[in-house]
Amino acid sequence: MSDDQIVLLSTEVDAFVEALESFELEDIGKARWQTQHEYIGKLNMQAILEASRNIHEYVRESIVSNDKLPILVSQLITTEIWREKIFRELIAIKFEPRVTFSIYIIFYHEASIVNLLETLMYHEDVCTAFDDQMLDLVDYSYRLLTELIRKIKHEEQRSRQKQSNQSENSTKEYSENIKELLMQEETLRFDMGMKMLSIVRYITDSLSKLPISVTTRLLDNFDFILLLVDFIEMKPWEKILNDGTFMRHVEGKWQTISLEDRHLMPKIEGQVWLALYQLLLSPHCLQKYEYTDYNKNRVTKLRAHLNEIVLDQMPHLIQLQRFLEQLSFMEPPAVKKQLVLEQVAELYDRIIRKYKNQWRDVAEKQAKTILNPTKAEAQQQAARWANTMNFDILETFINEAPKCAMCGEQATKRCSRCQREWYCRRECQVKHWSKHKPICEMLIEMAKNEQSDNSK
Repeated sequence: MSDDQIVLLSTEVDAFVEALESFELEDIGKARWQTQHEYIGKLNMQAILEASRNIHEYVRESIVSNDKLPILVSQLITTEIWREKIFRELIAIKFEPRVTFSIYIIFYHEASIVNLLETLMYHEDVCTAFDDQMLDLVDYSYRLLTELIRKIKHEEQRSRQKQSNQSENSTKEYSENIKELLMQEETLRFDMGMKMLSIVRYITDSLSKLPISVTTRLLDNFDFILLLVDFIEMKPWEKILNDGTFMRHVEGKWQTISLEDRHLMPKIEGQVWLALYQLLLSPHCLQKYEYTDYNKNRVTKLRAHLNEIVLDQMPHLIQLQRFLEQLSFMEPPAVKKQLVLEQVAELYDRIIRKYKNQWRDVAEKQAKTILNPTKAEAQQQAARWANTMNFDILETFINEAPKCAMCGEQATKRCSRCQREWYCRRECQVKHWSKHKPICEMLIEMAKNEQSDNSK
């Protein structure tokens, strides 16, 4: 792979990985945090390049050897708590940012870490290198996935009812900038949920080599089996539009699926089935999962989804089908009760305790400083982001057509000024201009400054 087709050299990978560190909640958005965000962004892109091209994975090797997986989990959960607590306080105090970019990159940081972990954890040596932080990651995945299920059920309930005036008014009370951030957050959270399903599958594949407390967490504390049953039943990665168009969420994008391809199982659904296979059939899980009438009834409902089309594509699920048939009319094996000194996930609760009753203070301070940058500071942030997100490199391994920034349809036209944003037609570009203009102008000015510096 030539130098112009990579994001980082191997020496840069080592330097960036060694520099990764944890940060406090109040540090988010500051210069030190932005540097960490840049490191994570570039390591993420390089890891994807290495995995997609089947070449030596320097990023994985360096992160494991430098014991930086706990740092990634720490950054992930700290950012999660910022979004849950500080961002909600910003909404409560009716904070109106000059530009939404400073908040969006915090959302994006959390998504970047999830994406990096999904790429790395395909390998068993990564899954077994987390130490105690694996429990924190399991807890995080449960919070994320249950939140996604709750939203899906809420949307289904709303679709059965007529839109009430109260729900309409609840959206009107937000400014346009906050509405945009909430939509961006929801989009990123859904994509993170899909990636987290893959991470859960990788964890279940490695359970025999992980501490017993991880299995206990998955089966007893949270019952991931029933959680994954919900995903099989709801299939949130599929939707049908009002005009009958069948869509699937594939590699972070909603794509139209033709009639002849609808029977093909998407990768993410396969990941859920593989996770269920391990949790239901692996010997160490069989000995630990205690069945009740309720969960037995829920689990055996999976039989309705194991049809010939599914079994043709994943033949080893036939064994799962047989197990479910036996479970439906037989008593499940008795659980062996053992005295276990259970480890607990501490990171999330520790941060919550540390900042208890301080959320509003942190939010107000950040609203006056790092989240409300001057024009020059915002331009500098945009320049750093553009430098991190190497669009030319990204396009070399993203095979799908670009999507319109306004409507999400396939795009063929770029913004003629910055060359960064895509549109399907001029009408969408005109509608999106008010949102794109600040970033566009920053990128243009950044390019002019760079040319000026190079000419000196």
